[in-house]
Amino acid sequence: MQFERINLNRRSLLKTAVAVGATSTLGLSACSDNKPEFILPKLEGAIGKDGKRVQPWRNWSGNQSCEHNELLVPKNSDDLIAMVKQTKQRIRLVGSGHSFSALVPTNESLMSLAYFNGISNVDVKTKQFDVAANTVLAAAGAELWQHGLSLQNMPDINTQTFAGAIATSTHGTGINFGSMSTTVKQMTLVNGLGEEVNCSADENTELFNAARTNIGALGAVTNIRIEAEDKYYLKETSWMLGLEEGLANMEKLRDQHRHFEFYALPHADYILGITLDKVKETELLEQKVNNGDAYETFRTLSKVVDAVPFLRSFIVNAGASRVEKEVRTGKNYEVFGNLRDIQFNEMEYSVPAEYGVACLREILATIKKQNIDVIFPIEVRYIQADDIWLSPFYQQDCCAISCHNFHDKDYKKYFAIIEPIFWKYQGRPHWGKVHTLTAKEQRARYPKFDDFLKVRQQMDPKNIFTNDHINTVLGLG
Repeated sequence: MQFERINLNRRSLLKTAVAVGATSTLGLSACSDNKPEFILPKLEGAIGKDGKRVQPWRNWSGNQSCEHNELLVPKNSDDLIAMVKQTKQRIRLVGSGHSFSALVPTNESLMSLAYFNGISNVDVKTKQFDVAANTVLAAAGAELWQHGLSLQNMPDINTQTFAGAIATSTHGTGINFGSMSTTVKQMTLVNGLGEEVNCSADENTELFNAARTNIGALGAVTNIRIEAEDKYYLKETSWMLGLEEGLANMEKLRDQHRHFEFYALPHADYILGITLDKVKETELLEQKVNNGDAYETFRTLSKVVDAVPFLRSFIVNAGASRVEKEVRTGKNYEVFGNLRDIQFNEMEYSVPAEYGVACLREILATIKKQNIDVIFPIEVRYIQADDIWLSPFYQQDCCAISCHNFHDKDYKKYFAIIEPIFWKYQGRPHWGKVHTLTAKEQRARYPKFDDFLKVRQQMDPKNIFTNDHINTVLGLG
């Protein structure tokens, strides 16, 4: 097969890499009538209190779902307080559904804070602003920019709600930047007794230490005060490195750039490196339009993989070797955000930063040795240590390594093989992503685990804001 030069940026690389596997990893071909091996369960919806069926819920990828018997949608804090006081069953909060772990599913009450939206009280002098719980990250960029401010950092998916992102210590990358939870200055919650409570570093300090990574177990967060910084522009550079060159330079590149991340390609000899650094407005580049159809190119490659799976490494390497370097610039929130229009499931662990290279190397070697049927890129990022009790980055700089598989592919076998490698390197799982740890293992990873449970008991003595998964990971009765 003749391979032409492929001009890809980070987004098209991820999309086209998915396209390679969208058919090949499912055992399908362009002319096949086979069905995907992973089929989502059919949901009819539970019968609600009014005798009518309640619309069932699924998360973004479809790996989590529930048939709750009631949907609560408070319009304001008074509504929310009344609903909590009156409830006779458990409540789970739902945001944009980007968690892959079972934080949300319940057969009791599901609560949406859809009316709790928007940014307010922007203070240019202190560089702080208030944001309502259900506001999505993408909504902040343009509005803050008008005030001369920007978020300090962002994850590369910006459709999560602020409350959900903070509840799970969602993060971007950059060794001098913590997770989004570290930018929180104050929080307002309605606890399991229907009481509105404020917390900050100076008020209800222990609650503040617990609430900044709360996994929805302390109550309903309604408002958050965030610390921002002056607005800034970013320059993003992405390029392919040889695998060994990339592994050898990971820590050097991490330390040289404001933001740095890698995408390692399973069964291949290449890594995609991405750096982001501040630039002045006068340094902005004219953006070029890529007219090549990389998606169709990789669809063609996928047919070859179907026919000759033993050539998978050769095919992926051939495509990766032809990816061209790309540089782009823009307002920070435009550069940070990615549109993820191809669904996947994800497992992420954060290991101490000094173990990142060794851990990634062993994961890639295991995928090759065991011939694991996956080609989805592995994402690698660095995060600064913090002091938040249930943060994966508590008291240690970390390297976060994320393994993915397609939403309609059974991911469990792949993740089950890789997860023990993370344990070997003292990894802590992302609370919102797939993992198998129970309270026993979590307690061993978090020195303040029991302190969190003490605060949780005070905030929610009736166990209103729980479900089976919360009971498992926190060891509740």
